[in-house]
Amino acid sequence: MNTPTIGKMHEPLNLYHGSDKIIEKPKYGFGNKYNDYGLGFYTTPSFELAAEWAVPTANTDGYVNTYHLSIEEIKILDMDNEPFEHWISILIQNRGGRFSRAVRDRKKRWLDMFPFSADNYDVIKGWRADDSYFSFVRDFFDGGLSLENLNKAMKFGDFGTQYCVVSEKAFDLLEFIEPAEPIKADVYYYKRETRDKLARKSYENMENMGRGTILYDIVGRD
Repeated sequence: MNTPTIGKMHEPLNLYHGSDKIIEKPKYGFGNKYNDYGLGFYTTPSFELAAEWAVPTANTDGYVNTYHLSIEEIKILDMDNEPFEHWISILIQNRGGRFSRAVRDRKKRWLDMFPFSADNYDVIKGWRADDSYFSFVRDFFDGGLSLENLNKAMKFGDFGTQYCVVSEKAFDLLEFIEPAEPIKADVYYYKRETRDKLARKSYENMENMGRGTILYDIVGRD
């Protein structure tokens, strides 16, 4: 397992959060616990991605909120330094949804083989799964997509990296930078939809989806 990385004497991270509102002080303990890395405040180092996240519908304008986060003396879990299997483990522990009994059993067997916890970290850095991407993970647990091709599919559409602020300590270190940037839905919703369609189209065109290591090779047959 990756050991905690503690930042010392570094420049603060420049992070963005897209929303339909201005958020000067994110609140610890609020949010959706079924997101990729559980309950937390989700940000990205990419302004463009944050702008797309700020407009959930074609008729809803939003804002990009900018923050500085001092990383001195906080523990950052960098999922890029973890085995891909650990990323799957943390995702299926947090993401909600309806699953058949067979898939629930496969998930349990997976977690028995690849136990992983993000507890005791202040910030989690890693891929953003998005709904499209989580459907790829579902296909892996259905046995139709190989582990190697799942890894490849996660890069389709270039949804980039997210930083999830999870601890009260890290929330206290978030510094809001004025002003928030207004985002127009008629510009960025199209970009959001185009990125999502690109990911899905690339996935549909993937050859030999099941070639490689499939789930049953790892956890056994039902």
